[in-house]
Amino acid sequence: MASALSRDDILRLLHLLNDELAAAGVKGQVNLAGGAVMCLAFRARASTRDVDAIFEPSVAVLDAAVRVAAREGLRDTWLNDAVKGYASDRGTFTPFLELSHLEVFCASPEYMLAMKCLAMRIGEGYRDEEDIRYLLRNLDIRRYDDAREILGRYYPFEKYPETALLALQELLPGDASLTGRYP
Repeated sequence: MASALSRDDILRLLHLLNDELAAAGVKGQVNLAGGAVMCLAFRARASTRDVDAIFEPSVAVLDAAVRVAAREGLRDTWLNDAVKGYASDRGTFTPFLELSHLEVFCASPEYMLAMKCLAMRIGEGYRDEEDIRYLLRNLDIRRYDDAREILGRYYPFEKYPETALLALQELLPGDASLTGRYP
């Protein structure tokens, strides 16, 4: 299988993960974030490199994911919990898929915007700016102050990197509140 995972690939892998959990007699929950949500829920892009998620029970789900990886010739990290470092206790997820032994949820558009801004990487190979542009359109956000209000719901404003805030200002031109002052 290619290193990029398409929407169809991710759905198939989630079904295989469900099968592995069923064989182990475990019910699991996966809360998706990042590129997987952009592919699955929003259909905003064709693929992602991996599936970022927070999952429970973590050891059982991770073990099942490693078995799926071995069977499918994938990296063990196709499903990973690196996004835990960006999790907010105010994060919101919506139901996406319910299988016999696996419930799958996707981060809400507002929460995705906040996480993407918090983790924003700029440069070749990164899709954060493209994802943020999509989310701004999806949420019909046209003013920096409106974006700022959403960001503040999930994380203290001081946590956002200055580069992300400046990029967000550039993505929302014409806002009367932007008079050269830093937010």
